[in-house]
Amino acid sequence: MPVLVTKWFGSFLCDEGKVRKAALFPKEPDEIALRLEQMRKGEVLKEEQDLAGSANQVVDRRLRDMGKVVKFDSSFIKPEKYGFTIDMYREATIVLAKRAVKASVGPDVHLGQAVRAYGDLVFTNNLLSERLHEWYGLHFPELENVLGGDAYAKAISEHGSRDSVLSQFKFKMDSIGSDVATEDLESVRVLAGALKEAQSSREKLELYIDQRMKQVAPNVSSIAGPLIGARMIMHAGSLQRLAKLPSGTVQLLGAEKAMFRHLREGSRPPKHGILFAHPLVHSAPPWQRGPIARALAGKICLAARADVYSHNDISDILRNQLERRMIEIKEHHASPKKRPQPARTQRRQRR
Repeated sequence: MPVLVTKWFGSFLCDEGKVRKAALFPKEPDEIALRLEQMRKGEVLKEEQDLAGSANQVVDRRLRDMGKVVKFDSSFIKPEKYGFTIDMYREATIVLAKRAVKASVGPDVHLGQAVRAYGDLVFTNNLLSERLHEWYGLHFPELENVLGGDAYAKAISEHGSRDSVLSQFKFKMDSIGSDVATEDLESVRVLAGALKEAQSSREKLELYIDQRMKQVAPNVSSIAGPLIGARMIMHAGSLQRLAKLPSGTVQLLGAEKAMFRHLREGSRPPKHGILFAHPLVHSAPPWQRGPIARALAGKICLAARADVYSHNDISDILRNQLERRMIEIKEHHASPKKRPQPARTQRRQRR
């Protein structure tokens, strides 16, 4: 009975250990790589369709709709007999590998890099802000009491001296700060300008993450928030991997060190990782954070699967379910559980 066999260099119709018909692939590496990629995706090749009418048995399970899947020894089909060489196969696999590498870099990979860059900018902003407050505080320490955040660095960068700041903002106050030389003040303004630029870059990057998350993972962004959702995608490796993780693993993403310490040393297991930064978890009493993180992780799993597989917007449904679950948790965990006190042992008195 005819059997349809596909090799890397063509499709063959075999019967009684001989090739009856052959549909060879083009000998260009790009064309061979294209057919190998189609086979990897489970698609049927044009060469296979041309021979399918004469076959009622197939070797590849990918072609089970064309005939019965059977085991068949096709080692007698040699590429050299049809003008193909191992070098052709090697070049085709190199082309296929390059295509796979390019395809693996999706939007979620760029999101992961953006989250890392955002974390670096936050660290840099905190470092520069601490240095600026300490340095400019020698000249005008009272300014941090009336201006905070981005306005502090902006005022120093644009106006510089204490008198200029007081005049610009019409502040009336005495200062215990010392006078500063012009060249020293210029250096402080350079530092304030660097902090101002870093703060602006952080805001732009945060806006990019927000907009990109709504495009790549709208359900995850709605439930977890853009930044937390992007961090979870980064820790999972990709949005597809996040969608495949169980809710217990999602709950502990970012707490791997604490989990390993628990397994190694027997310390208390972690209740949450990245999810601690979520408002529902962070603002809750300590005894409610574990159940809330567990419920939130379950909804994030469903959101990620919807973003990957169905592409349907189910964020409203998930939020409503989460809100009802929050009410139940607050009712059932209204107060912390009392831990059992260890039994006291009486010391034996020495006679």
